[in-house]
Amino acid sequence: MSAPTTPRGSTLLWVAGLAAVTLIAYLALLGWDQAKTLDPVTQNETGPYDAWQVVALVVALAGAAFIAGRAGRFLAALVAIPVTLTLAFAVDAATDATADGLWPIGAALVALGSVAGVALVAAIGQRFRPRQPA
Repeated sequence: MSAPTTPRGSTLLWVAGLAAVTLIAYLALLGWDQAKTLDPVTQNETGPYDAWQVVALVVALAGAAFIAGRAGRFLAALVAIPVTLTLAFAVDAATDATADGLWPIGAALVALGSVAGVALVAAIGQRFRPRQPA
């Protein structure tokens, strides 16, 4: 028989779970791709990510944020997802052998965008919380 979970313990579990989901999603969708693509006609480099990779990551993290918001864990989502995503991106970009040194700007944009996106989606999830009987 396990001891009852305290609200703080439950919040820490949510933070750890959301951080794990974020890291796994990042590594599965973006973390393995370091190669840029060279367009043979224009000679422009793009990437390293394809659009489907970024869209899939956004969908996965939006789902996690929505579920957390619906469960009443808005702040857990607002902390765990952007912090983990930004750290994963920063480590990945900073350790890339072909990096151009602009990764701090990218990391700042990831942080700002993920905070805004998670806040919006978790708030929507919170609106869909089941009502408690009065």
